[in-house]
Amino acid sequence: QYYDVPQLSVLNALQPLTDVKKRQWLKTTYFADAHHPTQLGHMMAAQVLGFWLKEEETWSERDTVEHSGSQPSIPESLPSPLALSQDMADLYELANTTHIDLRNGTTAQAFILEASTEGWNFAADVPGKPGLISTQVGSKLVVAVPLKTSQLKTRALNIGLLKSYANMGVVEMSLFSPPNAQQHCSSAAFAHDHGHAVGKMHVDCLWSAKASVYDVAQLKFSSHATCVWIVFEVLPSTPPRPSNKVKLIDINVL
Repeated sequence: QYYDVPQLSVLNALQPLTDVKKRQWLKTTYFADAHHPTQLGHMMAAQVLGFWLKEEETWSERDTVEHSGSQPSIPESLPSPLALSQDMADLYELANTTHIDLRNGTTAQAFILEASTEGWNFAADVPGKPGLISTQVGSKLVVAVPLKTSQLKTRALNIGLLKSYANMGVVEMSLFSPPNAQQHCSSAAFAHDHGHAVGKMHVDCLWSAKASVYDVAQLKFSSHATCVWIVFEVLPSTPPRPSNKVKLIDINVL
């Protein structure tokens, strides 16, 4: 209300909720847990939002006609994105993406260098929501990520992780490219020479919002190598925190 931003509620559309069967359907079909919709629930919410936007567009055009006395002009082509640069749009449209699901220890283990996982474990801190988790300050993890061929000068590393309002820590992510563009990112190669540092960022997984959500930290970089190493390290917080959990969910390289 303060910002005059409209809010749509799927639950309001399903009122009244006095029927036991309707409440049970919401619990087992619409919601995945106490707060978040299932895939079907998200589709329903998207349909409600899409319908509202279409209605608003219709009324806006009607107001334009009433005030101007003429039909609104229709552009021949869509304008450039307002909130997305063309370089970033090209990146998502043209890049060959490498995806590593860190929720599945069986498949993710192939990308993790040996003897680099002290303090990191594949686990589900919440039933049904696994990830690669560390709670120890100073614990390191090295992941070797193969890169697919790309004609773009700039690439992007997207790290999916958990952000929450309690018990979370800070993680440093450092990106290294082998000294030889054709070199494989093996454990022996990393131990011998980390290569060139091509990017680094810190992410504080603790925030003030009373919600635990999947978030994406993005690091842009340039590399012509066939692979890169990502080094994750849990850093001490200032001031110190009683718990320093970091939960990684997936890696996507564009």
